[in-house]
This record gives sequence, structure tokens and C-alpha cells, in this order.
Amino acid sequence: MGGVPVAESALSTPGARAGRPAAAVTLVGHRAVPWWLSLCLGLLFLVGCSRPYRVGDRVLVEWGSESQVYPAFIVAVRPNSRFRVHFEGYASRWDEEVTLERIRGLSQGPVAAPPPPRHVRLIQGMKEKEVEAAQVGRFQVGERVRVRFRGSEYRATVLSIEGVGRVKVHYDGHEDAWDEVVDVARITTGP
Repeated sequence: MGGVPVAESALSTPGARAGRPAAAVTLVGHRAVPWWLSLCLGLLFLVGCSRPYRVGDRVLVEWGSESQVYPAFIVAVRPNSRFRVHFEGYASRWDEEVTLERIRGLSQGPVAAPPPPRHVRLIQGMKEKEVEAAQVGRFQVGERVRVRFRGSEYRATVLSIEGVGRVKVHYDGHEDAWDEVVDVARITTGP
């Protein structure tokens, strides 16, 4: 067996001499490393080497000076932990090469994008009120949505458009007393 030769007595413990097995030891260089330290190092290696992002992955990416998170998908993987992403709902002219630090994780299910970033609004010539109106225009009376409330999402139905950036919803399975007017930022699409 290759490795560093170690005298039998160097690995023996008082328990091993008494008929009990010696503690498992791994040799690293000229030092003996306990089995539990080897296990910890192995687990650290596995956790640190998690699956990299791949072409086609749906991810959440920081975009614009406001650092809001937008749904996107990876269209190319570049060297040095860089990725070319396409932002969902935008033309390919807005595709960007981003670093790993700007990717906030994989996207799970439908994600409502915030309003366009400032640089997109400026180029498109949109005014702030038009942006808010566009957000409200996404929803229609009778549409089934999910509303975020205290860390959870609840199914609801849009009852009416209440103004710029606000809609009135009825929570499915709850009394009308729970109906409320919510900001569109709290709403995600889909039943």
C-alpha cells in the first residue's frame, strides 16, 4: 500500500491494544488526521462544488441601478463565472453578460417582474406614471392571482382596479371581510 510508512505503535491506541479497534486515521503528508476531520473536509468539498448554472436555467438576476431582481434565463456560459442572460419579457437587445454575484438563484415557478429598470424606461421614453399604469394594466377583473402576505402567498381573485399600482382582491376560501386593496408589487400571476 502506498503512502507514508507509519509504525504500528504510532497508530495504536490504548483501546486498540486491549482488543478494541483503533480509531480510523487518514494520512495527510506526514501527519495523521482523524476520520471525522476527513469527513468534514469531504462534505465541505461537496457543498462548495454545487451544480453550476447551465444554459437554459431560469434564474433571478439583479438588473439596473435600483438592484431589483428580474426573472431571466441563461443563454450562454462564459469563462470566469460570467453568464449571458435574457430578461423575460424584454427584447434581446437588453440581454446582458452578468457576473455570478448578480445571480440571486434559480427561479422557482412564475415570478412577477418589477417595473422596467430606469435605463430601460429612459430609452423607451416612459414616464413614471406610465410605468405604474403598465403595472396595473397587467391585471384584469376576475383574474386569478397570488398575493404575498407576511412571507406566504395566498390565492385570490382581482375584484377591481383601484388606481395606479393598486387592485382590490378577494382571497379564495375566505370571507368578504378579508377583501383588501393591495399594491401590485405584492401580486404574482397564476392561480
